[in-house]
Amino acid sequence: MSDSAGGSRRERTLRAIIRSARELTDEHGLDGFTMEQLAERTGVSRRTLFNYVPGKVDAVLGPEKTLDPAIIEAFLAGGPTGDLLVDVKEIVRASLQADVPDPAELAAVRRLLRKDTRLMLAVHERFVEKSRELSDAIATREGRQVDPLDLRIIGTLIISLCDIALDESLAQPTRTVAECFDHAFDAMSSLFAPRPA
Repeated sequence: MSDSAGGSRRERTLRAIIRSARELTDEHGLDGFTMEQLAERTGVSRRTLFNYVPGKVDAVLGPEKTLDPAIIEAFLAGGPTGDLLVDVKEIVRASLQADVPDPAELAAVRRLLRKDTRLMLAVHERFVEKSRELSDAIATREGRQVDPLDLRIIGTLIISLCDIALDESLAQPTRTVAECFDHAFDAMSSLFAPRPA
């Protein structure tokens, strides 16, 4: 059977699992349903379900999207601007944009994040993992021994700015997390900008 315009069978099944998980969480809360009920709602076996997602939190949030390899390659080569801090901002922003749910699902995701702190914590853990990957990319890009303290500071700043951006986006539904990240990053940068005498 050939893939249709709606994507491969695997993609369609994954979308159905995510949609069902969000519906069940909205109706009953994260603790109010089992993986068996999720499998039943989706129309797949329990075994199939676990081939797609390890648990309810991942089913609700969906898998993390991978960045376009060209963006990573450009960063590792010293781009897109040559200014490390600006380039860090750009790669994080691209990562946040890649993770945005389908526009039709965005309101539901925001509502669920507000309702269950475990989902917020899971998103935070994803930010932490992105920060680790970014630290590795910075070390590779610089082609020299990077001070571990510098990497730790950059990583901590990025995690904090992503958390702030998520909070701001939940408070202002017309703005995406990536847009809020831009605003938070620029606000942080202005704090350290030289002040006129």
